[in-house]
Amino acid sequence: MNTKLLSVLVTGLMMVSQTATAQIETVPVGTVTATIGEAAYDGETLDVPSEGTSTAEWRTFGPVSSLSIQAHDPDAESIMQGILTIEISLMGTDASGAMMDTSVSWWPEGMNAPFYMNEEIGEDLSISIYTLSLEEEGSTIKGSFSAHLCRKDSFFAEADTDDCLPVEGHFDTALMRAE
Repeated sequence: MNTKLLSVLVTGLMMVSQTATAQIETVPVGTVTATIGEAAYDGETLDVPSEGTSTAEWRTFGPVSSLSIQAHDPDAESIMQGILTIEISLMGTDASGAMMDTSVSWWPEGMNAPFYMNEEIGEDLSISIYTLSLEEEGSTIKGSFSAHLCRKDSFFAEADTDDCLPVEGHFDTALMRAE
């Protein structure tokens, strides 16, 4: 698993974990709709106004823009379950930028349980950005994705290529500039 994904995911899940324990208000700011295997998924990206954070963020490193979209299933038993994450690094700040690094992961039971991801399995991943606006205020992204995700029992375990799921869907969300 690349360290960028691990860092962003752990930060997002820690933020949401604190939110869930403290009952801090979250505000839906976007959607991710998908089919995971044969199951329909309708997730929400969330802002946490009191913390000034979001599960849909962007940052720049020189000419590279890093986008993280972490959707949460509003019907899950816990905010830590049913998380679908899309990570994109691209050259530039608009939809025409060349994508350099992308990943999709599915966390049905949270961080302490097996999860599914596309990295390290050599399968197809496609992400299309239809619109992207990165501004200090009012940033947004719309697009679609498809991937082949395989199960991992832990962060450092090998992917089980005999236990995989197709995933495809669309995202439409506000993005907050990460600090």
